Amino acid sequence: MAKKPAPKKAPAKPAKKPAVVKKKPAPAKKAAPAKKKAEAVKPKPAPKPAPKPAPKPAAKPAPAKAAPPPPVKKAEPAPVLKPVFEAPAPKPVASAPTPAAKVVMKTAATGATALTIAAQASAGAAANGNSHPANILVLISSGGWPVTDLTKDHFTLMEYFEVPGQQAPFSNNITSFRNVGTGAYLLQVKPINGAPWRSGHHLAQILVSSADDRQGQGAVKLIIR
Repeated sequence: MAKKPAPKKAPAKPAKKPAVVKKKPAPAKKAAPAKKKAEAVKPKPAPKPAPKPAPKPAAKPAPAKAAPPPPVKKAEPAPVLKPVFEAPAPKPVASAPTPAAKVVMKTAATGATALTIAAQASAGAAANGNSHPANILVLISSGGWPVTDLTKDHFTLMEYFEVPGQQAPFSNNITSFRNVGTGAYLLQVKPINGAPWRSGHHLAQILVSSADDRQGQGAVKLIIR
């Protein structure tokens, strides 16, 4: 018997490739919307304009300095004329003594010029029991300068503390007056009414005052023996 031909082998089927399991991509997480972006962006308020500083008051222009006045020349002081010390001719003694006019002294006068007075007395020919004149030397100066323009009417003479037995004082009884011209004044006095002297110490005040408010005073002691 004829041999049956061997059956042809079916071609081997190719091996099935393992199925690749495709992984589904994980769903992407939605990012949380940014709060700032999610929310509507609010427009920022426009910054307020800074207040303008108050304008400073314009500085006043400094006053123009006045030109200094031209220097004033000081007036040169007038030269002081010193008195010429010439002794005037002696005046004759009056025969009849007349009381000198009493000068009213000003007290507390404003702006008065003080006079410096020094006095010395000498009995001369005067003695107890007679009525001869006694001598008084008066020196007057102002600020060290001799005062040479006074007259008899500028002098007032007052005796105080009467000596026992003296009948009358020699107050204002200037029987002789002489301005030597050097600030020295020579006075002669004797008791009024022709009364005689009495021994003792006779104290007197000499006042000097002029119309231009020059004033001064001094004391003198006359000793009669």
